[in-house]
Amino acid sequence: MDQIFKEIQLERERQDKQWGGSDHDDNHSNRDWEDWIIDFANAERGPVADFRGRMLRIAALAVAAMQSYDRTDGWYERK
Repeated sequence: MDQIFKEIQLERERQDKQWGGSDHDDNHSNRDWEDWIIDFANAERGPVADFRGRMLRIAALAVAAMQSYDRTDGWYERK
Protein backbone atom coordinates (compact mmCIF):
# COMPACT_ATOMS: atom_id res chain seq x y z
CA MET A 1 0.00 0.00 0.00
CA ASP A 2 2.92 2.37 0.63
CA GLN A 3 3.80 2.21 -3.06
CA ILE A 4 0.28 3.18 -4.08
CA PHE A 5 0.27 6.17 -1.73
CA LYS A 6 3.65 7.22 -3.14
CA GLU A 7 2.22 7.06 -6.67
CA ILE A 8 -0.73 9.22 -5.60
CA GLN A 9 1.68 11.73 -4.07
CA LEU A 10 3.73 11.84 -7.28
CA GLU A 11 0.57 12.32 -9.35
CA ARG A 12 -0.49 15.18 -7.05
CA GLU A 13 2.91 16.80 -7.55
CA ARG A 14 2.51 16.42 -11.33
CA GLN A 15 -0.96 17.95 -11.19
CA ASP A 16 0.24 20.86 -9.06
CA LYS A 17 3.04 21.55 -11.52
CA GLN A 18 0.63 21.40 -14.46
CA TRP A 19 -2.20 23.45 -12.97
CA GLY A 20 -0.50 25.80 -10.50
CA GLY A 21 -1.17 24.18 -7.13
CA SER A 22 -3.36 25.65 -4.42
CA ASP A 23 -3.71 29.02 -6.16
CA HIS A 24 -5.56 27.20 -8.92
CA ASP A 25 -7.26 24.51 -6.86
CA ASP A 26 -8.81 26.83 -4.30
CA ASN A 27 -10.76 28.68 -7.00
CA HIS A 28 -12.94 25.66 -7.70
CA SER A 29 -16.14 24.64 -6.01
CA ASN A 30 -16.87 21.32 -4.40
CA ARG A 31 -19.15 20.60 -7.33
CA ASP A 32 -16.28 21.18 -9.79
CA TRP A 33 -14.21 18.53 -8.00
CA GLU A 34 -17.10 16.07 -8.04
CA ASP A 35 -17.69 16.69 -11.74
CA TRP A 36 -14.03 16.09 -12.61
CA ILE A 37 -13.93 12.86 -10.64
CA ILE A 38 -17.11 11.68 -12.36
CA ASP A 39 -15.65 12.63 -15.76
CA PHE A 40 -12.53 10.59 -15.10
CA ALA A 41 -14.59 7.66 -13.82
CA ASN A 42 -16.70 7.74 -16.98
CA ALA A 43 -13.77 8.21 -19.35
CA GLU A 44 -13.37 5.95 -22.34
CA ARG A 45 -12.53 2.54 -21.04
CA GLY A 46 -9.54 0.76 -22.47
CA PRO A 47 -6.84 -1.72 -21.52
CA VAL A 48 -6.19 -2.61 -17.89
CA ALA A 49 -3.19 -0.23 -17.78
CA ASP A 50 -5.52 2.64 -18.66
CA PHE A 51 -7.85 1.61 -15.82
CA ARG A 52 -5.06 1.78 -13.27
CA GLY A 53 -3.88 5.15 -14.55
CA ARG A 54 -7.42 6.47 -14.45
CA MET A 55 -7.84 5.26 -10.88
CA LEU A 56 -4.56 6.96 -9.96
CA ARG A 57 -5.76 10.27 -11.42
CA ILE A 58 -9.10 9.93 -9.62
CA ALA A 59 -7.36 9.23 -6.30
CA ALA A 60 -5.06 12.23 -6.78
CA LEU A 61 -8.04 14.44 -7.70
CA ALA A 62 -9.84 13.32 -4.56
CA VAL A 63 -6.78 14.22 -2.49
CA ALA A 64 -6.58 17.62 -4.21
CA ALA A 65 -10.26 18.22 -3.46
CA MET A 66 -9.79 17.35 0.21
CA GLN A 67 -6.69 19.55 0.45
CA SER A 68 -8.55 22.48 -1.10
CA TYR A 69 -11.57 21.88 1.12
CA ASP A 70 -9.37 21.92 4.22
CA ARG A 71 -7.50 25.06 3.11
CA THR A 72 -10.72 26.94 2.39
CA ASP A 73 -12.54 25.50 5.42
CA GLY A 74 -15.18 24.15 3.03
CA TRP A 75 -16.34 27.67 2.24
CA TYR A 76 -17.96 26.66 -1.06
CA GLU A 77 -20.47 24.49 0.78
CA ARG A 78 -21.63 27.37 2.94
CA LYS A 79 -22.53 29.71 0.09
